[in-house]
Amino acid sequence: MLDTIASSLDRLRRAEAAVARTVLADPEATVRDSLAQLAARAGVSEPSVLRFCRSSGFDGFQDFKIGLARHLAASAVLEQAAERPAPLVRDLAPGDSVASATEKVLNRAIDALVRLRSRLDATTLERAAAALAHAARVQIVGAGASGAVALDAHHKLFRLLPQVAASSDAHLQAMAAATLGPGDVLLAISKTGTSAEILDAAAIARDGGATVIAITASATPLAERADIRLTVDVDEDTAVHTPMASRLAQLALVDALTVAVGLQAPPGLDRRLSRIKAVLAGHHRAPVRPAAASTLVPEES
Repeated sequence: MLDTIASSLDRLRRAEAAVARTVLADPEATVRDSLAQLAARAGVSEPSVLRFCRSSGFDGFQDFKIGLARHLAASAVLEQAAERPAPLVRDLAPGDSVASATEKVLNRAIDALVRLRSRLDATTLERAAAALAHAARVQIVGAGASGAVALDAHHKLFRLLPQVAASSDAHLQAMAAATLGPGDVLLAISKTGTSAEILDAAAIARDGGATVIAITASATPLAERADIRLTVDVDEDTAVHTPMASRLAQLALVDALTVAVGLQAPPGLDRRLSRIKAVLAGHHRAPVRPAAASTLVPEES
């Protein structure tokens, strides 16, 4: 709700914008305010406050205050959840029912996303997006489960950027990193931040003058070698299972990074997206051609 109010500032009239800024500056006080008190704090008339409430989608001042109070309460619950240590998925027991096990897995995923949201630094994300948007070439690397995330990142970013490649093969990663130089970016993805092949690729890329962006856990060797660190800290016992919650957090972070790159309006973005859209539209309209008879009926001997 507060994000929506902040994003609407440019569209509001001067008096309504003054109310919006007052609400954003101290939303808790706004919940306690009367109509006259909020108008006085904002330095506007009471009708201006009412117009602001209606422009925000509420019936009136009291309706707005109720919505704001609910938003603040929900935010407080999420913040408390982000601070609580989450139970490991290894708490699953052999006697768990499918319903119980499913609930534990999904709760673990939800907790990982809440933690990511609360700890992700928007300024760092914007720096990473700017580096990608202005890069001459982007090479994405990952291994194991993070290799699948690397391929997903390629699937998203190649639409926005002119030169993007991805690899989960150690030899190809090293060779690709060796071709990077100033103005290029290596996007390295690793849950543990200790994978030898990813560390090698990061070191090679930095030696060549490329910028290294890491999606990894904090305080890891990969994080230390990166120029820009996007950290994903998820407690997960990978000795018991394949990474799940951490993979979901990485994928969500890649989504956020992709949107941030798009907001940077990389050169040629509109042209690339238009051509992709046109090609896809053409494929959807193309009639299905029947296979040749020789492929359907064996030749007589």
